[in-house]
Amino acid sequence: MPLFDENSNKLIIHGMKKWKGRHNRFVKISKLVPNYTPKQIASHWKNYLDPNLCLDTLEYEEKKFIAEWIRKYRTSSGVIHWKYVVNDLKIRFGKRHSENKIKDENNEQEQGKEMYTEGNERKFIFHFVSSEDFLPRRPSKITIASLLNFDNL
Repeated sequence: MPLFDENSNKLIIHGMKKWKGRHNRFVKISKLVPNYTPKQIASHWKNYLDPNLCLDTLEYEEKKFIAEWIRKYRTSSGVIHWKYVVNDLKIRFGKRHSENKIKDENNEQEQGKEMYTEGNERKFIFHFVSSEDFLPRRPSKITIASLLNFDNL
């Protein structure tokens, strides 16, 4: 079940049109939709409802740009300023992607699923496995006689 229902989404969109540019617009909208905090509403707007968002998946060049941006601008304490990544991506490619989409891409890259840095496109590691690896190392000493308890006679 989604956190926000269709009626709440309509009220948020209406509130954003009505109070566009106001610094306290999410506080005002939270009075229209009291089940949600201003922070929840702001996050939902910037990641899902904003009509300026590009809903397409990230392209290869965009993914590569994100990896390079993070490598270049991540602070010494490891902080990534996501709003600047979003903004620079918009300037470079003309599309505004949500922070969540960009964070998800970064998490995929950090987990080693895909690497997009120069000279290090994608790495595949193959292990050679021979059939000898599956054969028993010593022959079994089990005999039919021992299974039938005939060797104790």
